[in-house]
Amino acid sequence: MHDMARLDNLDRRVVHALQVNPRASWAQVGAVLGIDPVTAARRWGRLRDEGIAWMTAYATSVGDQGPMALVEIESAGQSLEIATRLVDDPECATIDITSGGRDLLLTVASRDRAALTGYLLQRIGTLDRIRAIRTHLVTRVITEGAGWRLNSLTDAEQSRLRESTDASARAHPRALTEDEHAVLAGLVTDGRAPTAKLAERTGLSPRRVRDLVRDLLRSERLTLRTELQAEASGWPIYAWFFLRVPASAANTISPRLGSLTEVRTVLQIAGPCNVIMAVWLKELTDVSKLEAAIESQLRDVEIVDRSVVLQAAKRTGVVLDPTGRRLRNIPIKP
Repeated sequence: MHDMARLDNLDRRVVHALQVNPRASWAQVGAVLGIDPVTAARRWGRLRDEGIAWMTAYATSVGDQGPMALVEIESAGQSLEIATRLVDDPECATIDITSGGRDLLLTVASRDRAALTGYLLQRIGTLDRIRAIRTHLVTRVITEGAGWRLNSLTDAEQSRLRESTDASARAHPRALTEDEHAVLAGLVTDGRAPTAKLAERTGLSPRRVRDLVRDLLRSERLTLRTELQAEASGWPIYAWFFLRVPASAANTISPRLGSLTEVRTVLQIAGPCNVIMAVWLKELTDVSKLEAAIESQLRDVEIVDRSVVLQAAKRTGVVLDPTGRRLRNIPIKP
């Protein structure tokens, strides 16, 4: 059965609600969507249990710089084998098997620059059956997939769901404490885990857990990410674009790229292609249409290369099956 048939309009509205506020109560979701809370919970439970939609958690970097890298691999025809060997590595957040000038594209992260370098050289660099490896260090994250939305809710409905953030905490970011790391570990596999369950796992009091989760989310030091199978989203074509932008214009153009509906990720890179972005599209022909739109609207942007993803083996710490459904979560470093 085609997976789009498994998401009706109400399914999509429930998923969008949890994209806006992943820990909204079912009473709040139901009130905004005009349905019974039990119905909202049941809809999400079915999608989650079938691996069509899921939620995960990861610490937001202190500041907007790495340590991250995009790694292109030419695999001598062994893409699936290499992806299988790397899929459980916590440093390897995303693994895409692609067409075009690379066979795999990895998103790699670690706790600091030295650890990232060690992983790139000692793990990736020593893999056999590889023709070539090209590494691009990320200098700035402009847009990430956690901000991508289904657009099934009105602006007013989203506003009713949206949690406030603490601007002062964002202005003075701080590393996670031991207790905060413990809470994060409990949220990795289930971002909607009840406070009581998190308290049991961490040994902290329910009130302490509730306060920690609230502070982490309001300070934006914790990202809770609601995702779904690309095919079921209605945007099944996943592609990467490699762009060259004048350095003087990169900080202006990159956010404009990130505002495009199709764009999920925009990264500034230290390299000849200084902006790399990931997009979800409805049709394969939309790849060339998006290129034409970018070239006509952003004259300074040169599209150097592009790759369509044939299979996503892992997305932001979540291992996927060949159809793009969730199998299991692997905590992301850092």
